[in-house]
Amino acid sequence: MEFFIGLTFDPSSIHHTKIESFKKRFDSKFQKGEKLQLTILPPFSIDFQNNDELNNFTEELSDLLDSHLFGLEQISQIEFNGISFSMGKKGVLALTPKISPELFYCQESLYSFLKESGARFKKSKDTTNPLLPIGRFDYPDLMESAIETAKLEFSSPFVINGASFVLFEKVHQQWIIKTNLYDFDSRDHFFFVNELCQNF
Repeated sequence: MEFFIGLTFDPSSIHHTKIESFKKRFDSKFQKGEKLQLTILPPFSIDFQNNDELNNFTEELSDLLDSHLFGLEQISQIEFNGISFSMGKKGVLALTPKISPELFYCQESLYSFLKESGARFKKSKDTTNPLLPIGRFDYPDLMESAIETAKLEFSSPFVINGASFVLFEKVHQQWIIKTNLYDFDSRDHFFFVNELCQNF
């Protein structure tokens, strides 16, 4: 079974809408309906004997995130402050996030847990510089046009709120959401209600 862990974003954000608009124009995978997400840990393979083992695995991941993120709701605010691009079999254009020390530590803990659980990573991890792809290109000319457009549309740093840490699974050559490991909105609601109760 193949998985990866990503951070999804608040779809009501104006910046989410702006990125989706750009992807619609320049991302060849946009029509597949891929969820806008920042890959926290790259794809890995791990085997389970039955559904109970898989359920225990996802619960342990959720518990690990709970322990790291409790009281750190600001970690959901991800700042993007530049663009990056690379050429390979297919050109890729991406937004560059600023990773906080808290999020970096969380990534490292998740990686250690996965390795201890028997996960096998296809590529060496790069938790220090995750990127948010906004364009994929078969032709250099189209990529050059997209880079110039991105420089105009994303010239200033901006902050977008994360919604959930999600476990994605590869099914029939597509990545789908397996389960939400941590929802920021529900935590915010919990803390708000808790504060109200303490005031009475």
